[in-house]
Amino acid sequence: MKKVYAVAAVSLAAGIAAAAIVLSATEPEPLRVANDIASTYFDQSAATDERIRALEVAVDEERQARQLLEDELLVLIAEIERLSEASEASEASEDVQMVRLIDESRAAEFFRQSRGDRSDEGRANALVEAGFTLARAEWILQRESELLVDSLQARFDAQRTGDMQAMFAAGNLAESTLREELGDAQYEQYLLANNRPTSVDVGRVLASSPGQRAGLQSGDQIVSYDGQRVFSYTDLNNQTFSGEPGQPVVVEIVRDGIPMQIVMPRGPIGVESRRFGRR
Repeated sequence: MKKVYAVAAVSLAAGIAAAAIVLSATEPEPLRVANDIASTYFDQSAATDERIRALEVAVDEERQARQLLEDELLVLIAEIERLSEASEASEASEDVQMVRLIDESRAAEFFRQSRGDRSDEGRANALVEAGFTLARAEWILQRESELLVDSLQARFDAQRTGDMQAMFAAGNLAESTLREELGDAQYEQYLLANNRPTSVDVGRVLASSPGQRAGLQSGDQIVSYDGQRVFSYTDLNNQTFSGEPGQPVVVEIVRDGIPMQIVMPRGPIGVESRRFGRR
């Protein structure tokens, strides 16, 4: 907007200057023409050829003066545009910096809310808010610590023996044991209290995949596979490997808040998570 005003002002100045030049050429004594030349082409007693040559000289000088003025105006316009662009760039830079600060602030707030208070007291309060009694919340925190120690020991032993399968199982030991001890209903409460997902979010559904043929859509939430509650892609993968490959299984999903069921063969589903890749 500043650039438009600047160019308009310069154009107005150029118009006034041009008008002044044209008007000066019609006055009896042009300001830009030498007195001797002016007196020659206004002298009625001078020869016609001399008067014509004098007029041509005057017109040529007027043309040169106008060209110089136009050149100066072009230089002025270019300088104004440069200053205007520099000002706009500075303002844009300030806007970008402000947006960046706002985004960083929002990200920090989201991270703070998602983590919550990670102290024992804060986590106990979160569990109570999720529906647990205080005694049950304190037991869960204590059990978490015990299971993590057991998991670390199991991974240590598996690594010493080189048993990669046991090492993988040890990594899921604490989570799977806690889920088994809590039961699916309380485990879901536990996940909610820790701001963790309680279903499998479907990203892109691969073309010609079992999931697409069964009617899965991007944005669906898988909550159960073959009657077993699934809270994560790990749960879902484990269920696809259970039972006989290819046998029909019922998959419970939630689409736009509406529970529904679809049927697909046991095995790879063919969906992409936004974060974890294909399943």
